[in-house]
Amino acid sequence: MCGDAKEYKSETGAKKVSNGVVTVRSLQWPGSFNFYFQGRYESVYVGNGHKYEEVSFFPVHPPMVNADPVEHNNQPEPTPLEEPVVEAEKQEEGEEDAAEDEE
Repeated sequence: MCGDAKEYKSETGAKKVSNGVVTVRSLQWPGSFNFYFQGRYESVYVGNGHKYEEVSFFPVHPPMVNADPVEHNNQPEPTPLEEPVVEAEKQEEGEEDAAEDEE
């Protein structure tokens, strides 16, 4: 009971009136309050949405970050857009150049 709990006679005198407010607090949901005053009641919740727990909440650390994987060596393109130059053709060109030099 909060406020003035003393009972007063009402204006009509038929019943007694109290100006006190009955407050009920929830033990399950911290921040939930119910109020009763002169035949009316209201509920108010001001909290973070977590139930009361006797065990304290300790967040778990995130897992360790793994090292980067080993990368593979670069290889030539398996299907190139242009034909590669063949070594045999280069040798033939070299022989023709040598023959021209002799003449």
